[in-house]
Amino acid sequence: MGLDITHRKATLKRPEKLDPFHRDYILENEFEGFNVNFNYFDKYIQEIDTPEILETLIFPKKQDEIQKVKDFLKKHGEYHFLFENTRKDIDANVADFILKNNLSGSLIHNWDAPDWIGFDVFKMKKQTGFYFETAGEQRKGMNEHFWERFLSDEIYYYAKKEDFEYALKCVDFYWSDDTEEKVEERKRLFKENFVDKYERNKSWLNLDY
Repeated sequence: MGLDITHRKATLKRPEKLDPFHRDYILENEFEGFNVNFNYFDKYIQEIDTPEILETLIFPKKQDEIQKVKDFLKKHGEYHFLFENTRKDIDANVADFILKNNLSGSLIHNWDAPDWIGFDVFKMKKQTGFYFETAGEQRKGMNEHFWERFLSDEIYYYAKKEDFEYALKCVDFYWSDDTEEKVEERKRLFKENFVDKYERNKSWLNLDY
């Protein structure tokens, strides 16, 4: 079982990068898994910009692999599968699709996968929530007391100061090549990036197992 621990902080600042693949925000209508209620972050709650995907276009890179790409992606959503030989023709096809489907003024997010090129056509929608930023990260490095306290099927975001302080006590030997010096350095960094940077009504421990 893996563990990623992130110190996240609510902020009023809109992220510089906010596209369908980067959701650095929490919405009121999706708020769950915290050990505090939504209004705990009251100072940071506002009408925020959230991306809403309107259409997704997929261009397989090889014409003879179109069906292979379709079979792989069909379980992930509704996509339009198209094919062009050059990037210039792909861009022209995307522009034509947007025009024909009355999507002018929409935003476009493009990504490159090993077997296809994808385009999300999206717009920004206002919803109630708050943005967040990352203040610290740690990969694994915790003892069994951490799991006894924090492992839960219902709560995986912990926002109280005592949660941060207890987590610091759980930083311990983990990897086979750990030495006392490495563990002390891990404790120092956790204290610096989590406990010392903690801010009430703003910080929380984000646990990914």
